[in-house]
Amino acid sequence: MRYFIPSAVAIATAAGLTSCLGGDDNSYDYAEWISENENYFIRMQDTIGADGNKVFEKITPVWAPSVSILAQWHNDRSLTAGNLVPMDNSTVDIIYEGKYYNGVTFDSSFSQTTYGDSIYRCKPTDMISGFWAMLTNMHVGDSVTCVIPSSAGYGASSSSLMPYSTLVFNIKLKSIYKYEMANK
Repeated sequence: MRYFIPSAVAIATAAGLTSCLGGDDNSYDYAEWISENENYFIRMQDTIGADGNKVFEKITPVWAPSVSILAQWHNDRSLTAGNLVPMDNSTVDIIYEGKYYNGVTFDSSFSQTTYGDSIYRCKPTDMISGFWAMLTNMHVGDSVTCVIPSSAGYGASSSSLMPYSTLVFNIKLKSIYKYEMANK
């Protein structure tokens, strides 16, 4: 299973959110949560900007045709087009913030100081499939808001996040710490 280790802030936020939603007495309506999350993904996929174009680009990786994520780029990609793109097994340095569809933050590299400057170091293959797909479509220097449906996230199983959650990540690919070539 592809995952990343949530910080103490994420665990506390998820526990707080779960208790607010009635997690202790199992009264929360997961059917409603699932519907809200799925509808959010559909709305974002269909959102049209002031220029008449879709706000989010749909990305479906070749290696997982059933995985689709949405990307809203925050930089002029023509300026980063010549920069490296991570391979599946590269080690990358990123800054990120993860939120539920409703804007509640569940994790952030800003709460981590291992590599300084809020850097989180990982391999795309160690992440959930939606995050992996996003990282391997970014050039060093790109910034993006990525919407990941639960099927490309944690799905029904997560010890610290609400199950069936559509996840929204703001990601900046700072550098490729270790560039690995694909195995042949």
